[in-house]
This record gives sequence, structure tokens and C-alpha cells, in this order.
Amino acid sequence: MVRTAAGGGAPRASGGDAGPGARAPRPVRAAAAVWAGAVAAGATEAAVFVAGAAADGAPWPDLLPGLAVRAAVYAAVLAVVAEFHRGRRWARTALALGLGIAGTLSLVYEPLSWALAGGAAEGLPPPTPEFTAVVVLRTLHIAAVPVALVLMYRPAATAYLRGRGWAPRSATGGASAQSP
Repeated sequence: MVRTAAGGGAPRASGGDAGPGARAPRPVRAAAAVWAGAVAAGATEAAVFVAGAAADGAPWPDLLPGLAVRAAVYAAVLAVVAEFHRGRRWARTALALGLGIAGTLSLVYEPLSWALAGGAAEGLPPPTPEFTAVVVLRTLHIAAVPVALVLMYRPAATAYLRGRGWAPRSATGGASAQSP
């Protein structure tokens, strides 16, 4: 355990556990918010897609399995984001590999495969409100990933996850130093 030099604040365990009561630094809070925003964009995109498919006559029993899988994935992602915010190093690695690589590939696969197959603007669906919403939401979802990745690897985030070199502000507003 490492305590702040002034003796105040929550004890911090080494190994990436920020400890109870420790406030995450701004880059960690911002990364968690961006990841949550990416999940919100993905969930909204799924809702727009399902609403459009249902309006086009797709039976709900055919739509529910895909929706259930997405809901489970989004719930798992939010749980990992919460662990990252709490200072768990493994969660940063899981987010970087799972969402930074695998998640991004899943988001760009469809448009990239269409483009590589010689897709042209003539092959796109008409710019309906549903299509436009999906494009905007997918773009926001994709754009959130590199932003969150950069924030997760800022020096203050790394120090927080290592459990040293960063301490929450004290009650008087000044930063308290931690011993190594």
C-alpha cells in the first residue's frame, strides 16, 4: 500500500488498484466518458437499424437475437470501462485490444468490404433519415475509439493505473504527493 505523503487520502494498492475513494485523473474520467459515448452511439445505431427493419416488415423474433448479443456486448464493455475508471490495469488492456482493435475492425468491415468490392456512390441506399442517422452514429462511434485510446495512455492515466505518481487533490485544493 502507498499512502499520500501528507498521510491523507485513500491508501493505494500497487498493481493498478486505485483503492477505494481515490478519484481518477481527468484523462481517465474523459476516456471512460468517451467509451460510454461510443457505446451510446452503437446502441442508438442498433436501435435505428432495428426500428427500420421492423418498419420494413422484419419479424421481431428474427431481430431479437442480434439485439440481445449487442446488448450483452455493450453491457460487458460498460463493465470493463467501469473497472478501468476504478484503476484496473487489465481493463485498459482489454479496452485497447478488444475495442481498439477488434471493435474497430467490426465497425469498418462492412463499409471497407463494400469499397474494396468496387462500391460506388450509385450503390448506396438513398439518403433516408435512417441511413443518415446510421452513418452519423457509426462515424461518431469510430471516431470515439482513437480519442479514448489516446486518453487512456496519457501520463496521468498510466500513473494512476500503476498506483503511484498521481494523487487526487486534497481537501484544500492542492495536489498531494505520493511516495514511490
